[in-house]
Amino acid sequence: MGTKSIVVENKEIELEVDYAWDYASDPVITPTIIHEWKYLDKLVSKHVFNNARSVLSIGGGGSSRTHEYLSPVTRELTILNTGRWDLENAQTPSENIEIFLICATGEDMPILDHQIDAIEIPATLDHVINARSVIEESYRVLNSGGRIGITLGNSESWYRKVVSNLRIRVASNHDHHHNFHFTSKDVETLLSEAGFTGVKTIGTAYLKLPKSIERKLNAPILLAAHRFISDTILRLLFGNSQGGMFLTYGIKPLVR
Repeated sequence: MGTKSIVVENKEIELEVDYAWDYASDPVITPTIIHEWKYLDKLVSKHVFNNARSVLSIGGGGSSRTHEYLSPVTRELTILNTGRWDLENAQTPSENIEIFLICATGEDMPILDHQIDAIEIPATLDHVINARSVIEESYRVLNSGGRIGITLGNSESWYRKVVSNLRIRVASNHDHHHNFHFTSKDVETLLSEAGFTGVKTIGTAYLKLPKSIERKLNAPILLAAHRFISDTILRLLFGNSQGGMFLTYGIKPLVR
């Protein structure tokens, strides 16, 4: 099906400067980080997109891989982003799915009430102007029983605490154009206060190694071993709230 674009202009809100960012060419991003992102994608597919006919990605596009983990029953994908580069370079499915590209803010979405079955906010909530408004807008456009999933870097991971306490300077994208630094508890509170139920967090990316080592872990068997240690053994040790990344998801209650 054809691609439809909706451009919303003249919004009186300060938008992030449009920029082109491809993680594959970023020297800070290592194979283990990309592998952890793909694991988060699988979690979103399982806990958020499952059986969703209409999906909204707030902050997707660009080099994000939303099209790879949609449900087989999905028939509509909407990508909402303030960045034109992200919309112009959005990778989209080519068959049986209608695509809508919207240039707008998550705080004021040009989408009618109760139109969407599942929403992802992939590593984006820390870039917005008003996170509470984005969550409330998401609740508005979701159908009853619809799901939302938010992925983020965790500002209170165990290893960020260690680095901070030891005052070690590291190369990181954690402050890259970020207006907020969230913990999983922060996001759980935002979802619960907006009316979502069944709010849960799955922590990921617990194993952090020097980047000189992480860059060498690019063989499938090494990445698999890294993930097993990171997201199985260390998650059991530290719990769901202290990983380097996390998925928090919730459900909009059914109307009775």
